Amino acid sequence: MLRRADGWLLDVFYPERAACLVCGKPSHGMRLCPGCAAELNALRLDGERELWLGAAYRYQGVARKLVHRLKYDCVEDAARLLACAMAENARAMALPRDTVVTWVSMPEKRRRMRGIDHGRLLAESVAGALGLTCGALLERRGRGLGHTQRGLGRMARQRNLQGAFRCAGDIPPHVLLVDDVYTTGATMRECTACLREGGARRVETLTACRVMTRENTGEWMGRQGT
Repeated sequence: MLRRADGWLLDVFYPERAACLVCGKPSHGMRLCPGCAAELNALRLDGERELWLGAAYRYQGVARKLVHRLKYDCVEDAARLLACAMAENARAMALPRDTVVTWVSMPEKRRRMRGIDHGRLLAESVAGALGLTCGALLERRGRGLGHTQRGLGRMARQRNLQGAFRCAGDIPPHVLLVDDVYTTGATMRECTACLREGGARRVETLTACRVMTRENTGEWMGRQGT
């Protein structure tokens, strides 16, 4: 509730499309001021190889701030802005029309603390831009599995997520899995495996941002289907 109140106060002082979502400067009817828009565009991952890494932006500067505005300040317009570039990447995937967009489910305790489920907002925005169905296909299970991945190394992230997810209801054959930030890929791999075990034949992964390290940029996310 306090986080939503903070978001309401921000809307009062920085009305939608009147002030930049990131720096608060006049935006002249846009979500970002010209300076922040230019920086965000420079962070775009739009090369062929980078496209299939499954992310729209490098997790730096304005892109990182937009993710934080969504996750910690409950600014839903940040999800819509990030989803525009994510949808562009998704269009290049040639997704079947029966693809269902879903998200990495958040632990309920953390969702109550933050006041929103940022993954769901991203998924809904991406689905809306693509004209696809959006649905909750994953849920957390068990107790003690709500620990954040923040600050953990690759192996610790994998251990933290083992058995953390289960399918929610019937799983469609084609799924687009959405999340905010790709760091080591542990979360996406665990969720993809869960969806495949639940019956999905093809799972594509898409994130708003990617942490660019020597280790993870050497990976090939590729297409997760057959």
